[in-house]
Amino acid sequence: MKWKTTVVLLVVTIAVGAYVSLYELKQPTPQRREELANQVVQIPAEDVTALAVELPKGKVALTRQDGLWRLASPLQARADESLIRRALSELDPLTAERVLEGTKRKPLALAEFGLAPPRGTITVTMKDGKTTTVWLGEPTPVESNRYAALPGSPKIFIVSNDLFDELNQPADAYRSRELLAFETWNVTMIAVVSQSSSYTLTKQGERWRLTAQLTDDADSAACSGLLSKLRNLKVERFMADTPPSQDSLAQWGFDQPWARVTITLDQPERPLELLVGRPAVDNAEQVYAKRSDEPTTYAVSKVNIEDLLLKDPQTLRSPMLLEVFASQVVKVEVQWMDTSWTVEKLDGQWNAAAIPDPLDGSKVEAWLWKLRDTKLVRFVDDAPTDLARYGLEPPKGRILVWLKDQADAKEVLIGNTVDQGKSRYGKISGRPGIVELPEGIEPIIT
Repeated sequence: MKWKTTVVLLVVTIAVGAYVSLYELKQPTPQRREELANQVVQIPAEDVTALAVELPKGKVALTRQDGLWRLASPLQARADESLIRRALSELDPLTAERVLEGTKRKPLALAEFGLAPPRGTITVTMKDGKTTTVWLGEPTPVESNRYAALPGSPKIFIVSNDLFDELNQPADAYRSRELLAFETWNVTMIAVVSQSSSYTLTKQGERWRLTAQLTDDADSAACSGLLSKLRNLKVERFMADTPPSQDSLAQWGFDQPWARVTITLDQPERPLELLVGRPAVDNAEQVYAKRSDEPTTYAVSKVNIEDLLLKDPQTLRSPMLLEVFASQVVKVEVQWMDTSWTVEKLDGQWNAAAIPDPLDGSKVEAWLWKLRDTKLVRFVDDAPTDLARYGLEPPKGRILVWLKDQADAKEVLIGNTVDQGKSRYGKISGRPGIVELPEGIEPIIT
């Protein structure tokens, strides 16, 4: 055999081998082939725009609008997103445990399986307008499963009961039980006006401040907790789905509401307002509530509402001396009695005047963290008229902290001891009034 012929045969052999290998790689595994053979439908949840359900306990139609699910009725009530998400996950894919197939001579009788007519139907509409309907029949002798079929298909599938159980609910069960549906990170302001407590929280950058009735830095943890509790308020009952008439406002207590909550979001929509009315006539543990953007009157837990709305604004104030991160600080100056010292960060190293070598950066940052973790004892006087009375004009000591990209320093003034003790009066720049500093403040700065 000539060498050219040998080369040609070798190339052909390699090519055929490569083709066979690639072909085999593209073929599903035996397990995957079995899964595909038993697959009833595969419907990607993100492509679904409408869902119609007819089951023994109820009939409901839902549509997705701007990414949110609503009941497709004149009311357009918000739907339970988690319920729909769970149901659609059952369809992506819906896989049978077994597939029953008749023959041409003896096809399967759908009626014997509760499929003619079906016990229930689920119809899904996709973005492209195509619809898919699944029929659900009687339970199998093993009651954790149920018969199912597709219109026009001769096959009968044995599927899990999960889809049927998830959706076999009365129409009201599809309604969202979230009283206030919002994402906490989108909130820029919360205003609460009640008969016993009023305050406004405003987000400025990444921090919260009390900006009405009382002006001060807010406690970040307390604000997060308040938002989380508001977000998790649940509807206990749907009382009426038509807007209250002028004559019926007093019936719900909305003519003189017990509380009014306004939530402003980082979005162009109008702020969301919640009115809280009187206790429910038939259940003193509940109060009536209504959103400004919905006609429905709800009943919600009175205890949960009180926990949120009767807060003393004082409990929302930041208890921290200085809320700064060590990595933000570029310079610190401390003055105490007749002494003072300064440290400054230059080219990534901490330096002090009159000390030729760089300081131990870890020790400087540990000191900064200790300063940051210092908590106030209490708020003494929010409208002082005489700073000298507290030893703050002139002060006994002063802490100045400069942050990156900020020209002005954060300043803490340190004054007289409180009632002959070891704690001291203080005043913090940007915050109102006089505070009591802990007895640990002196060891930190000396």
